[in-house]
Amino acid sequence: MKKWMLWFVQRGPSVATYRLTVTCAAGQADHVVRLLLAELKGAGLAPSQVLRNWDEARQLVQLIATVLCQAVQRAVLVRFVNRAGAWPQVRQVRWEGVAPLSLKRANA
Repeated sequence: MKKWMLWFVQRGPSVATYRLTVTCAAGQADHVVRLLLAELKGAGLAPSQVLRNWDEARQLVQLIATVLCQAVQRAVLVRFVNRAGAWPQVRQVRWEGVAPLSLKRANA
């Protein structure tokens, strides 16, 4: 049991990647991006990537932010999703875990 605890402590904090998807009206996209960045910065997080997907037919924008955070910071993302869902500019908020990229190449 002690060997397992030592191994666990030596591994360091576990880090996971999450994808936040916020859907809002096209005219509100810049404002929502500023709110998103301010909320994450206040929690000590920064997205590694922010993408915008435009749906011109419905005048909607999907803002997709990729955030790398430790397991203890996951609660910050839960609170963000709850708060962002209450913003009047936002129509939908989703978040999901992203599988880590494997650096191993498959044998061809």
